[in-house]
Amino acid sequence: CIYIYIQLLSAFHHQLPPTSQSPPLSFLPSSEVETLVKMGQQHDHSLGNIIGGNELLEAQARAWNHTFNYMISMALKCIVDLGVPDAISKSPEQPVSLSNLAAAIPLHPSKNDALRRLMRPLTHAGFFTTTAVLAGGEEAEDHYSLTTAGKLLLRGGPQSPFIELFLDATTMTLWGMLSAWYLYSADAVPFEAGHDGASFWECMEKDPAQKKAFYETMVGDSKLVAGVLVSECREVFDGVESLVDVGGGTGTMAVAIARAFPKLNCTVFDLPHVVAGVKEKGGGDVENLHVVGGSMCDTCALLQWILHDWDDEGCLKILKCCREAVAGDEEKKKKKGKVIIVVLTPKINLT
Repeated sequence: CIYIYIQLLSAFHHQLPPTSQSPPLSFLPSSEVETLVKMGQQHDHSLGNIIGGNELLEAQARAWNHTFNYMISMALKCIVDLGVPDAISKSPEQPVSLSNLAAAIPLHPSKNDALRRLMRPLTHAGFFTTTAVLAGGEEAEDHYSLTTAGKLLLRGGPQSPFIELFLDATTMTLWGMLSAWYLYSADAVPFEAGHDGASFWECMEKDPAQKKAFYETMVGDSKLVAGVLVSECREVFDGVESLVDVGGGTGTMAVAIARAFPKLNCTVFDLPHVVAGVKEKGGGDVENLHVVGGSMCDTCALLQWILHDWDDEGCLKILKCCREAVAGDEEKKKKKGKVIIVVLTPKINLT
């Protein structure tokens, strides 16, 4: 079984086209397919009918994909830690050869070939493109370029701090506790079960480094989302005279909106110690930007990446507060208000 897995994984990495959504069914030698089918015939006691070879292979490939997908996440964190995207971006050679890439990062000399293996699945995942280049009659050497997704991984980019925060060892350990949380814990979320009942926010206040990493993550993400929001969704702001960014953190989103709509009064709403210094950190020259700690009273409430942090009861409470604030201002100004929710949702196939 282990041997078949190794052969499948090797063939998958060598032969799967970058645009494919599922592994091909014909890349294995027929003898190995027959072996896999026989295994299924021996162990399939629950379905009643013997599963066909292709169907069994598809099912096994799907199971393996989801079993080993964490390797892609860990490889992604590794190349960010190593500074690979930045090395490619800064190199005068484009695309960058594997040997020059290895020389540009603090890599142990014995790991040059391992770097090639690290780059292969991430190229397949769409973060890099690769080109084999012949040089002076020698063997072809892989050369790498950044894709759009790869550029998001640059230091100072929107995705780099996100990866560092949510793929660190402490966070990943919590996922290993998930089944125990379902079986034995009365805590609201697995994080609390792993931190003696303390919430993420409570732990963050006690850990300055974690707190800094979290807000850097939110700033990076808000820069990306704000650019899309003000360029692709301008109609959302039609008729809006004032807006409050609820849980707006250090004001990145509100600053971008205020700059894009000079006549729109924007307010950053968050805990007082969070919004302290917003004007000094990037919004000092924006006249239509205001900062409020602890209150909310405007014609439009913006909720970006907020509601997913709470259970249904908490979300309803937040939305009711927004509705009351918006409705109160509607009554004063005789104008309709809005609640704008920015959230990432999975694409659902309803067919």
